[in-house]
Amino acid sequence: MKSLATKVALLSVISGVCGHAVVEDPPPRKTGPAQEAACGQNVVLVLEADIAGPIENAVAGADADYKCNAYLCRGYQFEDNTDNVLSVAAGDVLDFHVNLVAGHHPGYANVSIVNTATNEVVGEPLRSWDNWPDHLSGPPRDDIDYNVTIPDSLGSTCSKAGDCVIQWYWYASGNEQTYESCHDFTLSSS
Repeated sequence: MKSLATKVALLSVISGVCGHAVVEDPPPRKTGPAQEAACGQNVVLVLEADIAGPIENAVAGADADYKCNAYLCRGYQFEDNTDNVLSVAAGDVLDFHVNLVAGHHPGYANVSIVNTATNEVVGEPLRSWDNWPDHLSGPPRDDIDYNVTIPDSLGSTCSKAGDCVIQWYWYASGNEQTYESCHDFTLSSS
């Protein structure tokens, strides 16, 4: 029987031939002890082995300790990211950069505000791309360097840190793989 480390290495090599991407700026949610407690060590090891890899690789290695939803922010927990909360107001424009490690499998992508209690999009996507990655979009490339405007329609939905995230979501339809990066934020009233 193969060791967990061998399985993680094998998954990393296999997934290396597919698409890979992760938001780098601003810094998204990361792993930590709360994620390990919720998702189990196997899921965390796969996600740590390839921070730009697809969620499906981690879920495939889930064990009996898997009690999280890896399809909500890759299972990264708010409790591990409390020092990385953005304070925004309606109308603020936020700049993002995606590290497109490998984009051989196009699909679609969007940036949305997601309610973390329900894992549902709040309102309309802030940005969306029907064909992502779009190597024909630049320079400058608006698929990997883009901005979003915080809507004024959120009300009090996202006033408390941890209630909502700004989520970049890419689904590579050719190989049926999901990629996400999340940013915690609070909505101020200014």
